[in-house]
Amino acid sequence: MTKSLFEKVKLASGAELDNRITMAPMTIQSAYFDGSVTAEMIDYYKHRSGKVGAIIVESCFVMDNGRGFPGAIGIDTDEKIPGLKRLADAIHENGSKAILQLYHAGRMADPKLNGGATPISASPVAALRPNAAVPREMTALQVEDMIHQFGEATRRAIEAGYDGVEIHGANTYLLQQFFSPHSNRRTDEWGGSRQKRTNFPMAVLKEVQKAAKDNGAENFIIGYRFSPEELEEPGIRFDDTMYLLNTLAEAHPDYFHISANSYKRTSIVDTADKEPLISKYLKLQSDTLADIPIMGVGSIGQREDAEEALELGYDLVSVGKAYLVEPHWAEKIEKNEKVEDFVDIHDQRLLHIPSPLWKVMDFMIVDKEEEQRKYERLKALQNKKVKYNPGTYEVFAQGHNANLPMKVVFSEDEIVSIEVDDSNESEGIANPAFERLPNEIINGQTLNVDVISGATVTCEAVIEGVAEAIKQAGENPDILRARPKPVVEWSDETIEETTDVVVIGTGGAGLSAAASVLEQGKEVIMLEKFAAIGGNTIRTGGQVNAPEPSWQNTFPSLHGEQETLEALMNHDENDIEEEYLEDFRTLKQQIKEYLETQKEGQDYLFDSIELHRIQTYLGGRRADRNGKVITGQYDLVKTLTDNVLESVKWLTEKGVHFDRTIVDMPVGALWRRGHKPMKAQGLEFIESLSDYVRKNHGQIMTETTADRLIKEDGKIVGVEATKHNGAKVRIHTCYGVVIAAGGFGANTQMIQQYNTYWDNIPDDIKTTNSPAITGDGIKLGVQVGADLVGMGFSQMMPISDPKTGALFTGLIVTPSNFVFVNKDGDRFVNEFESRDVLSKAALDQKDGLFYIIADENIKELAMNTSQEKIDKEIEEKVLYKADTLEDLARQLNMDPDHFVKTIERYNDFVDKGHDDDFSKNAFDLKIERAPFYATPRKPAVHHTMGGLKIDTTAQVIDIDNNPIKGLYAAGEVAGGIHAGNRLGGNALADIFTYGRIAGQSIIKNH
Repeated sequence: MTKSLFEKVKLASGAELDNRITMAPMTIQSAYFDGSVTAEMIDYYKHRSGKVGAIIVESCFVMDNGRGFPGAIGIDTDEKIPGLKRLADAIHENGSKAILQLYHAGRMADPKLNGGATPISASPVAALRPNAAVPREMTALQVEDMIHQFGEATRRAIEAGYDGVEIHGANTYLLQQFFSPHSNRRTDEWGGSRQKRTNFPMAVLKEVQKAAKDNGAENFIIGYRFSPEELEEPGIRFDDTMYLLNTLAEAHPDYFHISANSYKRTSIVDTADKEPLISKYLKLQSDTLADIPIMGVGSIGQREDAEEALELGYDLVSVGKAYLVEPHWAEKIEKNEKVEDFVDIHDQRLLHIPSPLWKVMDFMIVDKEEEQRKYERLKALQNKKVKYNPGTYEVFAQGHNANLPMKVVFSEDEIVSIEVDDSNESEGIANPAFERLPNEIINGQTLNVDVISGATVTCEAVIEGVAEAIKQAGENPDILRARPKPVVEWSDETIEETTDVVVIGTGGAGLSAAASVLEQGKEVIMLEKFAAIGGNTIRTGGQVNAPEPSWQNTFPSLHGEQETLEALMNHDENDIEEEYLEDFRTLKQQIKEYLETQKEGQDYLFDSIELHRIQTYLGGRRADRNGKVITGQYDLVKTLTDNVLESVKWLTEKGVHFDRTIVDMPVGALWRRGHKPMKAQGLEFIESLSDYVRKNHGQIMTETTADRLIKEDGKIVGVEATKHNGAKVRIHTCYGVVIAAGGFGANTQMIQQYNTYWDNIPDDIKTTNSPAITGDGIKLGVQVGADLVGMGFSQMMPISDPKTGALFTGLIVTPSNFVFVNKDGDRFVNEFESRDVLSKAALDQKDGLFYIIADENIKELAMNTSQEKIDKEIEEKVLYKADTLEDLARQLNMDPDHFVKTIERYNDFVDKGHDDDFSKNAFDLKIERAPFYATPRKPAVHHTMGGLKIDTTAQVIDIDNNPIKGLYAAGEVAGGIHAGNRLGGNALADIFTYGRIAGQSIIKNH
C-alpha cells in the first residue's frame, strides 16, 4: 500500500496525526541556566508549528544532574510546568501537536553543567570520548528512583498540556547505556544478559505509560527513540537493537524513532554491508513490532527525500536541519516547492533562530548576495580565452628549506611544462607535490587543483609559482583559478588483498615494525593516508637517546652534569615509586663510584641504563590540574631503556650512519646520550628503513586511509581502507595489524578535549607535527575496544616558529647554548629546563612570544641551516640580524641599554659556570662575537603522551585489561611510557624500539 505524506495517521493510543511529518528534536541550547523555558525557545517553536503533524521538543532532563549540553531544558520540578505549558500552547496555536522528549544523560552528563556532580550510569565505565569522567554506578534504589523520575516527568508533561512524550533511548544517553554491553557491566537484574539489559528501558516505558493512565491522559502519545548501533567494543549491534525493539513492542508504544544521520543509513559497524538498516528492520521485526509505526530521520531536505523514506518502509518522517532553513517546511513541500539548503547570513531574525543555535549552525550560513556576486565573477572569468606570450619563465616556489627554482613553458594558449628544482628541499616531505601537481595543472590547464594532503604549503607554493609565471607571460592567473577542477575518476572498485601483517603508518615506528616482520620472512603491507611517507619522524631533530658508556666515556663531562648526578644522589628515596627503587639504588651506587673516580682526576661522561630509566621516569612524572600524579609504566620504561641501544645497532645495520664524533643532547633530554644521524632531521631513518622494506618486497600503499579494523572471533584479522580515488581496500591478514599512525598533536580540538595538564591551550596554537598526526590510530583502536592511557598530557615544544609551528627555522642550537629573552629584553627561565617548564614560562610572557639570542659562533652549531637560508629568513623576518646588540634590541622594539645588560649578565654567568638568576647548569657559548641574531619563538604542540594501552610486547590492551589478539601498537599512538612529559631523544628511542618489538611480537605471539 502506497503511503502519502499528507494523509492522517492513527496511533495505538487513539491520537491522530494530521500527516506523516514531524519536526525532529534538535538541541537549540536556549533554556535558562536552571533549565526553564525562555521567550527565545517559545518564539523558535511557535514559528515552526502549523502544517507539521507534530513537533518533538528537544531533550528535556528528568533530573537536575542529567544535563548533557549547555542551555538544556528541564522537566525535573513542578516549578517548570508553567514555562513548559507556554511552550506547548505556542506549538498548539498553529495546529501542530507537541511531544516532549524525556532523557537523562547518564555518563554523558558534563559535571560542569551539573554543579560538579560526578555522572551516574549503569556501571563505572567511562565513555570513549574526550575528558569523559568515570561515572558512579547506580545502586538498585537509584535505578528504581530514576524509573520513577521518568514517570514524574510524564505527569508534568501532561499537566503542561503536551500531547505526548518521546523516551530518549538513543545518542548514548542513560537508557542506551543500560542496554549497551560497553557501559553496562552489572550482574543484577538490570544487567548481565541481553534480556536483563533490556529491563531498564522496558521499566521506563511501562512507568511512562502508567503515569499517562494514572493522570487520565487520553490519546496520550508515547514514543521511543533508539540508536541502531554502537562503534564501541563490546557494543550494541543491530541484532541487539532488534531484540530490544521486539521486546519493547510487547508494551505497544505509539511509535519507534530511529536516530541516524540519514534515512538511508547503513551499518556503521560493518561498513562493507550496503543494505539500509530500514530494510534489515523490516525483515527482522516481529508481528507485534510490525504494527508499531517506525519514524525515519536524517538527510530529509526535500519532498522527494521524505517520499523516498516512506517508500523504503518508514511510516513517519522526522525532519531536522531543513526546519532550521525553512520554518514552514511542510507548507512549502506540500506546494512542491524546493527548500533552500543554506541560511542567509542576514536571516536570523526572519527565521526566529535563537542566538546559541545560530552560533553552532555556522556551517549552514552563507551570504547569498556575495555568493551570487562571486558566481557572476566566476562565470565571466570562465568564458575568457587565455593568450600567453610564448616562452620559458623562471619563477620560485617557496619550499620548507629554500626557494625552489621553477621553469614554466608556455605556448600561445597552453601551459606546456612545469619543472621544479627540488634539490634543496628535504626529501620525502613534499616530493609528491613536485611530481603530481604540475601534471594536474597541465592536464587540466587550470590552477583550481586540489592540494595534496601532507604537502599543503608546498602545493600552494607551486600553484603560486605558476600563477606568477602566468603573469610574466602576460595573462591573468585568475582565469585559470576560475576554471573547473579536473574531473576526478572516482572508483567503486573493491581491492581484496591478503598478507601476513598490515602496518598502519609509515613513520619510524611503522617502518621499524614492517622491517622486523620482513626480517622474519613474512609479508607486510603498509598503509599511509598521505602521499608522502615519513610521518613525524622525517621532521625530527634526529637524535636517539641510548646509553652507550664505552662510547660516551671518550667525551669529557661538564660541571653541570656532575651537579645533576649529585642532585640524584641526594634525591629522597621516599619520593621514588616502589617499582623504580631497585634501579634507583643501583644508580646511586654507580654515581657514587663515578664521583669517586672523578676525584682521582678522571674526567669522562657518565651514563648507564639505570640513569636513562630513572631520568625517563622522573622526567615524565607530572601532576595534572587536580593534583593526580602520573608516572611512566615501569615495565614499559624498562623495556625501552633495556633495548634502545640494540635499536641503534639495528638501525646501523639497516644503513643509518650515526655521527660518532660528538655525543649531543636533544632539547629537554636531561643528558648527553643523543645518537645523531649524519643527514639533517629524520631523513636518514626514513630513507634507510623504507629502502629496506621495498628491497625486501614490502608493499607501501600511500594515499590509503585505514577506516576500520576487521575483528572476527575476538581477533583482528584485517583492515578496511579507502584510496584517494574512493576505491575500497580490504586486506586480510594471517597474523594481524600493527597501528603506528602517530599521536594527535595536529588535532587541536582533540588535545583541548582531553587536556588535564595545561591551564590554557589556545585555539590557534600551532604544531610541529605532520598534519597527518590527528589521532586516527587511536580512534581505530577504540572502535575495537582498546583502552586508553595518559590522554590528558600533551607536550609543547617551546622553541617553535610563531607563524608555522616549524622547528627548523631560524638558528636553533642545543639547550646549553640557549639564551631566551622576552619582549622586554629580560631572561625569564632556565633555558636548560624541561620542555613543559619552558613552555609554561613562555606562555606567561606577552603574546607567548620570546627570542633566542645568539652570536656569529652559533652558525657552527646550528641545526639544519645554510647561509642562503639565513639570508632568506632575515628578509622574511623569521630571523633578525644586527652588528651590535643595541641595534638588535631596536629591531626587536626593546630598550637597548636594558637588553645589553641582560646579555652581559648572562655572559658573566658563563664565565663563572653558574647562573645566579635561574640556576642554569650548562653553558657552551657566550654572546660576544658580531653579528648577533634573534630568532622569534612560541610554544607549539609537539608530542602527545597518551594513547592506546599496550604491554611490553606492544600488544594492545582492551578496556577489560585483556590483550586484543592480533593488534599491536608502537610509537606515539601508544601511551603509558612517557607519562606527563617525554624527554628529548626518547621519541625516536621509543618508535624504533617498540616498532621493532611490535614487528617481532606479532609473529612470535601468533
